[in-house]
Amino acid sequence: MLDYLIIGQGLAGSCLAHKLYKENKSFKIIDIVSNSASFVSSGMYNPVVLKRFTPVWNAEIEIDKLRKEFTEFEDLLQVKLVYNSNLYRIFANEDEVKTWKKKSVRNENLKPFLDPEIYDSINPNIIANFGMGRVYKAGKIFVRELLREFRKFLHNENRIIDDIFDFNQLTNEINHYEYKGIKAKKVVFCDGYALKYNPFFSYLPMEGVKGETMVIHANGLGLTDIVKAKVFIMPMEKDYYYIGATYHYREVNDEISEEGQSELINNLNKFLTIDYKIIKKFAGIRPTVVDRRPLLGEHSEHKNMFIFNGLGSRGVMLAPIMAEELFDYMENGKELMSEVNINRFNL
Repeated sequence: MLDYLIIGQGLAGSCLAHKLYKENKSFKIIDIVSNSASFVSSGMYNPVVLKRFTPVWNAEIEIDKLRKEFTEFEDLLQVKLVYNSNLYRIFANEDEVKTWKKKSVRNENLKPFLDPEIYDSINPNIIANFGMGRVYKAGKIFVRELLREFRKFLHNENRIIDDIFDFNQLTNEINHYEYKGIKAKKVVFCDGYALKYNPFFSYLPMEGVKGETMVIHANGLGLTDIVKAKVFIMPMEKDYYYIGATYHYREVNDEISEEGQSELINNLNKFLTIDYKIIKKFAGIRPTVVDRRPLLGEHSEHKNMFIFNGLGSRGVMLAPIMAEELFDYMENGKELMSEVNINRFNL
């Protein structure tokens, strides 16, 4: 009998599986490759909400944890996944400059992350009429490479089944669950936006937020740091760059749209002057919760049935630390943080 059956191999499912693997717990994942939010994620992480210049919740702890976690993934999978970087925010007007200067020296929660100096453009092909501010402790995780290589690892370990989960096939037996001949002590749903169709947890208030991104090639740009205005441009390799992202609440699907791509291009062209070629386009649905906090906990009626979801647009920051939080809850009885416990939404 397995210790765990995990539904979904996005960032949440992968980080939880990695934790279980390190703790010598037996598990299988059921998942089909799809356009999940994790698979189309930019993988960018930064400690500051750059629209309002406010600190991200638990930023320092989360970034330390994510760098440790994904470095361990690098060692396990023998692939480069972690790229630390500065991030430069292009200011839109003088008011933003003044706010940045004030918060970078007065706000104790922002001091470790905001450089008080105002920079001219760091690249001749980038327009920054009001200058730029530098954010420390930012970077990128190559999420698609992580999910792809970890999936190969799981296949080699016989720990993943390529299939769409059928809720009708899950039965609650005495002291365990059964699914198509698989027996497991605990079941954990890491199913992202598909939570909407999960009969056990669909009552939870999740909002799907559609996001579109793209990859461009800008020969000769030579940008080495992340730059953010209304959209971000993130270096990949050999003058390939990741561009993102849109936030659409009205049309929630994972289809690439003309509207979304036009929004990306128009906002990019406001500050990037070099010619570029669009290489690939992406779209996905972020599993976002109304209070912008993750969803962790045990079903109120079905013992040993758990959820790990709601990571939103900060999946690479939240997944590692939340996987550890959930593991300690499931295995050691440690109480969950009230901010993430699904009990806050009990009917």
